Amino acid sequence: MIPLKVLIAAGLAGGLAMAAGTTQAGGDTGLYLGGGVGQMHGDGDFDDEAGLSKLMGGYNFGWLPFLDLGVELAYVNGGELDGEVNGRSATREVESLQAQGVAGMSFGPMGVYAKAGMADWDAEQRGPGSDRSGTDPVYGVGASFGLFGLTGRLEYERLDTDEIGNLDMVTAGAVYTF
Repeated sequence: MIPLKVLIAAGLAGGLAMAAGTTQAGGDTGLYLGGGVGQMHGDGDFDDEAGLSKLMGGYNFGWLPFLDLGVELAYVNGGELDGEVNGRSATREVESLQAQGVAGMSFGPMGVYAKAGMADWDAEQRGPGSDRSGTDPVYGVGASFGLFGLTGRLEYERLDTDEIGNLDMVTAGAVYTF
């Protein structure tokens, strides 16, 4: 498991390295694909941290300078969250498929964005309790650093669910725009 501080430092260092050159005023327009790794923090009976991996794809519409609007699909696969249910040890793994709208602002190679949408999730539980699934809101914020179609991203997202508690996710990743 990679510590959260290492992920943040690596994301910032990579982003600053990519931002060292010059680029156009707006974000890259078009189809993008990418992935990332990070940390997931559970809630309630599973107040624990686990690693996560993420695959994403989307489309960024370049209608206005400095303004980025787009859509994104992502698959998130979380590691084991340890917990205690009715005084007995249990583990939970959560995976989700997310569809979100993305809006942001670009300032040369750097940008900030917010995203919101819905996530269809499945939680597999071992020990007391049962597997669960549902569809709930997911939202987040992030920063991006891009150059020549490759963009580093550092983002925070929350899967807001009452059934298994909130899941907070921090991800460092990269996307390539075609």
